[in-house]
Amino acid sequence: MTSMDHREFAGGLFLTLLGAGFAAHAGSNYPIGTITRMGPGMVPTVLGVLLSLFGIIILVGAFFRTPSRAEIRVFVPLVILSAILAFALLIRPLGLMPAVFACTVIATVAELAFRPVFSLLLGVVLSLAAWLIFVVALQLPIALFNWPF
Repeated sequence: MTSMDHREFAGGLFLTLLGAGFAAHAGSNYPIGTITRMGPGMVPTVLGVLLSLFGIIILVGAFFRTPSRAEIRVFVPLVILSAILAFALLIRPLGLMPAVFACTVIATVAELAFRPVFSLLLGVVLSLAAWLIFVVALQLPIALFNWPF
């Protein structure tokens, strides 16, 4: 038997226990209902079971993987947190499109190989997707552009 990947095992165990906990809590405290008349406990219970199943898949897969040397990069979480902070600070004064664009461009800096053209193109595509989802499809009253000047 090969040595197992302890990080994968711990991650799979965490997901399994978390999903089982949510499913048990939702299933015991809220009425589930039926498929045609879903109760408030149906979605959290099903999502908890699915999370547990994915955790079990990761858990079993840990026994068939050799452990890899982990590379710790502190820079990545800081960049992602700064992207979220930029979105939170820009959504109200500038609007949805500039906030999503800035968030995307900042978040792509976290990659090992930063590609500026890809980053700008991804920012445009995700800004358009946010507009289609939130303004067109869901009809939320969000300002697309709110230029202060």
